[in-house]
Amino acid sequence: MEIGSKILTGIAATVVLALVGHVATGDAFITGLEQKAQTELAARGLDAATVRLGHDPLSREAVIQGELPEGSRQEALDVVMAIPGISSASWKGQQPVATAETEAVAGADAGSSPALPAADRDKIASCQAKVNKIAETRKISFRSGSAYVSLESRKILDALAKALKACDGLSIAVEGHTDDNGDKDVNRVMSQERADRIKAGLVERGIPERLITATGYGSTRPRAKGSDAAADAQNRRIEFRIGAASGASQNDAEAQQGK
Repeated sequence: MEIGSKILTGIAATVVLALVGHVATGDAFITGLEQKAQTELAARGLDAATVRLGHDPLSREAVIQGELPEGSRQEALDVVMAIPGISSASWKGQQPVATAETEAVAGADAGSSPALPAADRDKIASCQAKVNKIAETRKISFRSGSAYVSLESRKILDALAKALKACDGLSIAVEGHTDDNGDKDVNRVMSQERADRIKAGLVERGIPERLITATGYGSTRPRAKGSDAAADAQNRRIEFRIGAASGASQNDAEAQQGK
């Protein structure tokens, strides 16, 4: 009986430690989303607004508040909704607006909005955090005016594919962005080609094509204001959004038409 009691005690302690570790990791992820949203707002001169996400319980629903004029309020909402990992955003006291990731999860039927189980939400958040860590510390780069994927970027794709294989069937939205130099239509085409190249690279590395969409936004979603070298470097980027697999069956042409 004494041995059995010790075994049960050990199991209980292990479970508690696992739960504590999960909460700590999840809380760090939510804090990271808050910080990223705040940084994006500040980059656009909207630092009068503050962003808060739920910590108890953990939530990816962003609530914004602060003294901003009506026009800037919508801009702040758009900025926060564009942050990978945030599921919805709203001004305090108003109805939340779902991000594209959440709308994809809901499916084509606008009349139904099935909520994902907590385990699925945690899985998506965990995978998004892993992908963000790779993409933000080792930036995928392209030659100026080109969609050529460099050798260094191919190594980053190796790391991304390895992380995504552990995500077990979740959808991956690859988003291409450019700076605002040159013609807007040309930039959009270029960003689409770059997103397509990254998608192809992931497929080559074993990620199922049916789970990946690629969309080029050109210069329509800048991360930083201005046209100096520092801003351009931030705005030329590839971003990844992780979601439920139900939203990944549409092809890239359909996704592009809806933007």
